[in-house]
Order: sequence, then C-alpha cells, then structure tokens
Amino acid sequence: MKKRVYFDKFGEMKFISHLDLLRFFDRLLKKSQIPVKYSQGFHPRPKMSFGSPISLGTEAYNELMDFELETPMSNEEVFDRLNSSNVVGFRVNKVEDVIGKSSIMEEYTIMVYEIESEEEIIIKLETLLNQEEIVEVKEKKGKVTTRNLKERIKSFRREGNMIEMEIINTSPNSYLDLAGIEQQDVKIKRLGYKTNN
Repeated sequence: MKKRVYFDKFGEMKFISHLDLLRFFDRLLKKSQIPVKYSQGFHPRPKMSFGSPISLGTEAYNELMDFELETPMSNEEVFDRLNSSNVVGFRVNKVEDVIGKSSIMEEYTIMVYEIESEEEIIIKLETLLNQEEIVEVKEKKGKVTTRNLKERIKSFRREGNMIEMEIINTSPNSYLDLAGIEQQDVKIKRLGYKTNN
C-alpha cells in the first residue's frame, strides 16, 4: 500500500537540506509508529520518494512525499500520527492513497514559485523573464553546455513587489543568477506542483 503525503516546510525548517529532510522523515515515521516498508540489503532504507529537491532557505508548501506501508493503515490515521509530533515549521495537510505506479517526479514536473523583494530587484527579474530567450551557459570539466531557460517557463505574473512563476523542473535560482540577483536579497516560496496535463 502506497501513500502520498502533502506537507509544508517553513520557518526554521526551511534551512534543512534535502538529505536532512530524508533523515527527518525517517525519524518522524518511526516516532509516529507508522509501519514503513524498507528496502532489502545491507543498508535497508525506508521506501519513500519526494518531489524535486528544495533549495536551502526556501519555504515550501504542499510538497509531496510517497512511501510504502508494511501493513494497511487509513489516511486519517497516517495524517493524525504524522501531525501528532507538533514539529515547529512542519505540518501535513493531506494524505491520500497512490493508485497504480504513479511517480511524483514523472507526474509533477511544473513547480510554482513566489519570489518577493524590493521593487528594483523585482523589475530586474521581470525584465529577464520578458526576454525572447534566456540563455544559460555552464562549463563543467571543460565541457560547455547552453540551455534556453525561457522554454522552461510555463507562465509568470507580477503583482506589486512579487512575481509568481510556473517553471518546468528548474530552480528559480538559475533565473536570479542570470538577472544578477543575490539569493539573500529575495524571499522565495515554493507553493506546490502542477501536472503537465
């Protein structure tokens, strides 16, 4: 039996890395006495999977996590047990059954972000997003790769000193870098995912 958990990570919890998040869930599931299925082999790990990793310092809402149960348990009971620890900066919003071979990474490729800052910084970002092409050039081990990040933008809109954007499997940090904006000068929230449908 596979469950999908929708959770928020905010406040101090936004400073934990993706690896720390894996450890956090491993401990939380044990503490909540939820019978998770483990992999076989020398280093058994809980059978769980997440959406795209969250950048350090980014608040995230309606994040996704799938895990397999060793024995059946209702969605209500999983929800109550996960929230019973009352972890500051963390809450579960919903638990549902996963039907078939649904995979978060395959099903949810569009991420919704909210970026807030001073007006001049938001104008810089908006100017970049309005370009016909947004070319990123990277060099790794002597090999140069280029990609047009404009193609990754599904939509964006500006409201005052905030831009909300829907992007395909890309970090907003890539756009900030190209706009010459320091990450510490903006407040980023990931608001959740959308399917490609």
